[in-house]
Amino acid sequence: MSPEKSILIVHGGRFGQSEKIARAIQTTLEQAGRATELVPLTSETAPDPDRHQGLVLVTSVRYGHFDRNAYRLVTHWRPWLVSVPCQLVTVSLTARKPEKRTVDNHVYTRKFVEKSDWPGLVEIVAGVLEYPNYNVLDRSAIQLIMRMTDGPTDKTVSIEYTDWDQVRRAAERFAALPPPAGADAAGA
Repeated sequence: MSPEKSILIVHGGRFGQSEKIARAIQTTLEQAGRATELVPLTSETAPDPDRHQGLVLVTSVRYGHFDRNAYRLVTHWRPWLVSVPCQLVTVSLTARKPEKRTVDNHVYTRKFVEKSDWPGLVEIVAGVLEYPNYNVLDRSAIQLIMRMTDGPTDKTVSIEYTDWDQVRRAAERFAALPPPAGADAAGA
């Protein structure tokens, strides 16, 4: 009997919230009986079709852009992605406003989905604002963005906007997807 195939969970971000969200998704998937493997998003990140039966990509938006490695992963592995369950989880401070948690209203995710031709589920979750942890340039840029979007600008503020129930529900939706065609109960 071959080993059980796992869901590859890839996280990409700069300040750690994407990894924290990816770990929460991993916990929910494992509680649902799904084997997982968690890895960071790099230029070398790649699924192994012999070991993986799905992908969850948790990546942040930074100054309106997705990591180029997210595009590279999706573009290179698109033939595999269309054959397995997959989910994009965008982590974004603009999603602190509930109306910005849809693809239609979150312009950065909409552009990524269109440009990459993303084939799976999409979830947009709010990140964390941690001014004390940012360098001067990041803090200034984020303050400018917050000023433009009516958010907090006090450089001593830390606010976690992530809705953990939303993250859990997104993972549960993914866990409920059927395995790829041809995979038996053990995932082989």
